[in-house]
Amino acid sequence: MNAAHPDGPVVMVVEDELLVAATLEAALEDGGYHVLGPVATVSAAIGLLRTSQPDVALIDYRLATTTTETLLPSLKSRHIPVCVLTGYGASQLPAAYAGLTVLEKPFRIHTLMAALNKITI
Repeated sequence: MNAAHPDGPVVMVVEDELLVAATLEAALEDGGYHVLGPVATVSAAIGLLRTSQPDVALIDYRLATTTTETLLPSLKSRHIPVCVLTGYGASQLPAAYAGLTVLEKPFRIHTLMAALNKITI
């Protein structure tokens, strides 16, 4: 955990839907997390990782015309736990997402918080 941050654990949010991103940001901040982002592209997320070390990453599976699969190696190499948000079932995701925490959209905020608490411990 990034104990040096006064606002609590740092969550990097990668979500391309503006309303969803804003809702996540507000809910996370209300839940005691510091939000890094949100960003809407893999390249922007990689840019954040160049200068920051989040405690956990909350990533949408599909971003506009691509997926976040190319972001996974960077997160894994830095030992950053990942929670994947998706409209697909967990069994429909590529093998690269196996073993990650997956929340199917739509989900309730308390379910998100429980998942984040579980993987940041």
